[in-house]
Amino acid sequence: MSEQQRAIAIMNPNTGRLPGDKVAWFIGKVLEPAYDVEFRFSSYAGEERELASNAADETDLIIAVGGDGTVAHVAAGIMGKDVDMAIIPNGSTNVVARGLGIPGDPFRAARALQGQMSPRWIDVGVSGDRVILHMAGSGIDSLMFRDAHPTLKRIFAWLAYVPPALKHLGIRPWKYTITADGQSFETDARLVLVANGSFVVNPKFEVGKDIRQDDGYLDLLVFRPPNVAAAFSLAAWIVLGRAHRSRYIYQTRAKSLRIESDPPAPYEFDGDYIGMTPFEVEIRPRALHIMAPIPATGNWKEPVHTDEALTASVQRPH
Repeated sequence: MSEQQRAIAIMNPNTGRLPGDKVAWFIGKVLEPAYDVEFRFSSYAGEERELASNAADETDLIIAVGGDGTVAHVAAGIMGKDVDMAIIPNGSTNVVARGLGIPGDPFRAARALQGQMSPRWIDVGVSGDRVILHMAGSGIDSLMFRDAHPTLKRIFAWLAYVPPALKHLGIRPWKYTITADGQSFETDARLVLVANGSFVVNPKFEVGKDIRQDDGYLDLLVFRPPNVAAAFSLAAWIVLGRAHRSRYIYQTRAKSLRIESDPPAPYEFDGDYIGMTPFEVEIRPRALHIMAPIPATGNWKEPVHTDEALTASVQRPH
């Protein structure tokens, strides 16, 4: 029998559809052939960061067990430290894990962790003392995340966000001032996304074109449907995974962004409602090592970061 690798799992016991202790026990059994896992449970929201930071000095692998909020807190705790991170998703949407090709079911993800996995560098958005692994948003999406009922999220997962999304679809736009790499412009918008990942809620719902987690840039997407009919048209393009074809979306790239609005608009980080604008985000390229499935082609290569490879200039929206 091969020697087990030690790992420390940081878990929020209050997320997921099953009791946290039962999930931990089962995951431990699944991982037992390859890993000697110690579980450490958070007692309040955000404690995962401190637990992960302390654990990073004791092991080479930290496993985040929970939803996107737990994953973000664990990532914040280990950034800059010589430790790998793995994700066993146990939340309602699990977009960070899905974006990396990790199975959304916690038990399947635990089994996958023993298979063909490799640490991949990903970029991380930083805003003050918080990190953004997948996406930050201001506008209708923040109201959607704020108003989704916790019980419905546990039962129906991402479908729980549909009713609040429809409720706010006709909301009036905010007047935003956006500063990207030092250049500012104003625009009316119902939604502004700062994206490190390519989709919202479900991988089928892509919001832009050629968005990558390892290119050294943040993608800015501004959604500007002028009326409810246009908003439904835009939503249809997103559902079809062809949002970039809509004339109501403006997209560009930058390494730092500041989002302001008049009046202040709600905003969220990785599905967690934070508060009201303004906020700032900057990219930290290749800041985190996350265990992810090796692509079936077997020819995945580390990204090459060059300013020539991408256009970082800000183009004013039409």
